Amino acid sequence: MGLLDYYRRFEELDQEEVNRGLREQRARERATALAEVPVLDLSSAEWPDFPSAEVMNAAIYVARGRVNGYPDRHATSVRRALAERHDVKPEQIVVGNGAAELLQTAAYLLLSPGDELVTPWPSYPLYPLMASRAGARPVAVDLASGRCDPAALLDAITDATRVVCICNPNDPTGTYLDSETLGGLLSELPEHVHVLLDEAYVQFQDVEDAGACLQLVEAFPRLLVFRTFSKIYGLSGLRAGYAVGSGTAASLLEALAPVHGVNTLTQAGIEQVLKIGEPEVERRRSLVVDQRSRLMTSLHDLPVEAPDTQANFAWLRATGLTGAELTARLERAGVLVAPGGPLGDEHNVRASIRGPAATERLLSALVQAVG
Repeated sequence: MGLLDYYRRFEELDQEEVNRGLREQRARERATALAEVPVLDLSSAEWPDFPSAEVMNAAIYVARGRVNGYPDRHATSVRRALAERHDVKPEQIVVGNGAAELLQTAAYLLLSPGDELVTPWPSYPLYPLMASRAGARPVAVDLASGRCDPAALLDAITDATRVVCICNPNDPTGTYLDSETLGGLLSELPEHVHVLLDEAYVQFQDVEDAGACLQLVEAFPRLLVFRTFSKIYGLSGLRAGYAVGSGTAASLLEALAPVHGVNTLTQAGIEQVLKIGEPEVERRRSLVVDQRSRLMTSLHDLPVEAPDTQANFAWLRATGLTGAELTARLERAGVLVAPGGPLGDEHNVRASIRGPAATERLLSALVQAVG
């Protein structure tokens, strides 16, 4: 068929009839698009949105001008900014390629074959793994109703214990150990035990000031506090974290530092986010606080349980369903969550908390999942 023949087909058609056909076609297309609801991924705990464009531009700018030069291996400017923020000396801070790497290095330094690392469980799966990598034995202490029990931790301490590792708020349960309770635990520990406090999600809690537990390093020299820029700051791809310790722990902190430091792009991104990022951090924190309150309140009407969470996720258990079964049912409803088995309890799932639309989708999927 030639081009003229193609257009001659429309010569005898009424214009209104043509327009009606086009409108019907567009209506069918819209209906199809609305029926295809995208899958909502709530299985990961990092922040889903990009950081400020200024933060990204700072890293790109440095990449263009200094990518061929070695970085400041001491991260002097970053440590100075963090020291001012936390009211400590720069010598009390070490910057590394993510908090997880600093935690693993601390385990290598503090543990020897035959030693023990005690940690509440379920918790971050890295802790038992980093003990095993150091040749030590991980000792898990069951969480009572998802909460850390200081008395149970103390009962697990033996002469072989060298490290207690606490995630606060805890991943995956979201429960929080306040600074007063933590201080009481630290005061009861024997001299041969160090505490590694992982505060990856601390900015999401609204129990007390975010620096309350960190300030305990001045009173307890065997306490090391680890923080990350991967969660609320949204800089996971830059692999940035730091550790804070007592002024008397200088040699241990120095040993934690990466040999060649942290790359130039990462340092630039951290510096910029420390300068301008707090309003966005507060917005994200407030959003999570509001939405987790809404989620926890709504769970009262469902056969679903969860401990009170102070993080950006909830640890959910549905009556009569395993974590794997709940995960599969939520996926059929278009919501992805993290099954609890790999996180320490096969009866639970972990679901991230985000904006109002995500909360509505999660609640709707839970209703479908539990019938």
